[in-house]
Amino acid sequence: METSALISATTGAAATSKAKLATDFDQFLKLLTAQLQNQDPLDPLNSNEFVQQLVSFTGVEQAIATNANLENLIALNKAGQAASAVGYLGTTIEATGNQIALAGGEARFLYTLPENAASISILIADDAGETVFVGKGNITAGEHGFVWDGRDANGVPQPDGIYKVTVSGFTADDILLSIPTVIGGRVTRVETV
Repeated sequence: METSALISATTGAAATSKAKLATDFDQFLKLLTAQLQNQDPLDPLNSNEFVQQLVSFTGVEQAIATNANLENLIALNKAGQAASAVGYLGTTIEATGNQIALAGGEARFLYTLPENAASISILIADDAGETVFVGKGNITAGEHGFVWDGRDANGVPQPDGIYKVTVSGFTADDILLSIPTVIGGRVTRVETV
């Protein structure tokens, strides 16, 4: 999206407020003119009240202009964030997490063992929380990659989507190991919120 289109799309609230203020100000001036034309010469209207109302209109107009400028700055900031994030397109990134994406019959993740383990169990569950895969992992200390072929325990291919992975393990002394998983993927799009 071009920056100018982004700015015009976000300045709608200020523009609407400005149009409403212009209409209200026109009505105020018509009312003021009618009052001045029809005032009692022996008891003229107090001009201080009108001046205070004009000052109020000016204050509101300035606030609307400030809001419009803030909306423009926010839009430019979002455009700048999107432009700077473009450099990530096509790169591979990694993050700690427990959700893996099965795509094309394959899902990959990493796990790191702080020390050698007696056993490592890998469980993969679907979005309903049903376990679709249980397997064993490498038990030596260090970082290990795992590739799931997308098949359940019966060899039935599972549909592409997001799955939850849990890696658990115990040492030879039956101490539960804390085993974080790292997921990775290629950046294909950037969204600003």
